[in-house]
Amino acid sequence: MPFSDRDYVRGQHPPSCTCVDCTEKRLKRLKKEAHPNYVSYCPKCRQKSLWYNVKEQKYECLNLKCKITGSSPNEIETKYGDNKANINKTTTIIKAPISKWLKALLLIFTLSLIGLVISILVENFIPLWILFGFSCIFSVEKYFNYYTMKYKSLGKLYRLVLNLCILSVLGLIIWSGIELFSQKLNLSALTGSLIFLAEIVLFIWLWKIVLKNNWRWPSMKLTITCVVVLFVVFAFAGVEPMSTYKNRALEFFSSSYSQITEYIQSDKSTLSQSTTTKATSTASTLTGIEFKTGIYKDYFLGLVKTPDGVVSGSGCYGEFIVLINNKNVKDPTYAELLAFLESDNTDEYGYVRTPYSASLYFGSAESKIQLHWIQGIINRTQGPLAPKICADFAERLHNNAERAGIRCGYVIIDSLNHAINVFNTTDKGLIYIDDTGNSGYGPSNCDKIVDVQIGKHYIPISLFPEVGWNSTYNDMGVVEDIFITWDGEWN
Repeated sequence: MPFSDRDYVRGQHPPSCTCVDCTEKRLKRLKKEAHPNYVSYCPKCRQKSLWYNVKEQKYECLNLKCKITGSSPNEIETKYGDNKANINKTTTIIKAPISKWLKALLLIFTLSLIGLVISILVENFIPLWILFGFSCIFSVEKYFNYYTMKYKSLGKLYRLVLNLCILSVLGLIIWSGIELFSQKLNLSALTGSLIFLAEIVLFIWLWKIVLKNNWRWPSMKLTITCVVVLFVVFAFAGVEPMSTYKNRALEFFSSSYSQITEYIQSDKSTLSQSTTTKATSTASTLTGIEFKTGIYKDYFLGLVKTPDGVVSGSGCYGEFIVLINNKNVKDPTYAELLAFLESDNTDEYGYVRTPYSASLYFGSAESKIQLHWIQGIINRTQGPLAPKICADFAERLHNNAERAGIRCGYVIIDSLNHAINVFNTTDKGLIYIDDTGNSGYGPSNCDKIVDVQIGKHYIPISLFPEVGWNSTYNDMGVVEDIFITWDGEWN
């Protein structure tokens, strides 16, 4: 007989059933019987299961592992009990067992506290959620599994939570794996590996729990289908962050298709030009950005490649930070730099806190750049998207400066998780400029100068102070590292 068709699961208990609920009901009925010791603690199993059978005139233990009987408590105490213990409640030394609710709360509180301590030490909240989720599901399986079978609605809710938990852990494993193997996880290699292994162990354990509760409704297929449908509806309805993920997915497929098409066309053009003269081949390269070199007219492209990988932004010029360099730039004077910054509008955009999400790509990072879009930006027939994060602001200011004939560098301060620009002025040397816009209310001009040195605090100061606003910005912390690239790298 299937497990779901049994009388016990369907809630139909026989008269002789000895489950917890039936026993409690029986004890409530016996309470009305005229006997003072209708229920008490059994001296053998130490459970509150010894009751007086009025019909048979004897004491019986309802514990299936015990089942002792006797005509009186004294007889049972003499035969089975400890002489030092007394069956009378006024003198008994037997302590009541700890409640299941208390055990579950203690387990959840203890593991959550341990997870919180670990999370504070490693500066990541993944261990807290792992231990908290494990303790909750383990408590249900250990202490409250009966109630999930007795009440069908509670069992359905429990199965839905299990399905969502295992899907969440699977997504967490994929994200952590990408972050760990691309060395973008803000943790040490050992700590990141241990957390990744803990996620895998939790996933395997959850999979066993789901298989154990496989007879419940809803199934995993139904849950996945509903999640996908809800995601699609919310994404096209403009609900964040689903809408952003949808746009990134569409951009990924469109850019991949365009890059494959451009790569095939570039190969065909290279083969067709192999028999022409050098002058003809040089002239033909001016019709578009050369994929292998990134050269177009008087400009050449570069990506910001650090020891940790290729730096990405929020899509201002594409998936990665793209530096548009001018072959004819020169280092400005300090006065020329101020004039350019005052006329530039990069700082007028607002800073938008955007959650970072790693993207998986195949091939080189250069193949992900939409060259036709960058070419349109250089020709001023198209424009970049609005900057959102500091990496975008530094990218846009660099490209605007290079197009204006001013040499500009891209700076990353990894210890502060921040990006700015640098100019090598002819009269005052290196000048660091933070052009990140306001995240809320603030002055209309956000051009800031910063004294960037390792070991010093990062305190931006406004280049063009305005009345009513403090010219000195908040301290962002101590600078521990500086990475500077002037042109970037391409292929």
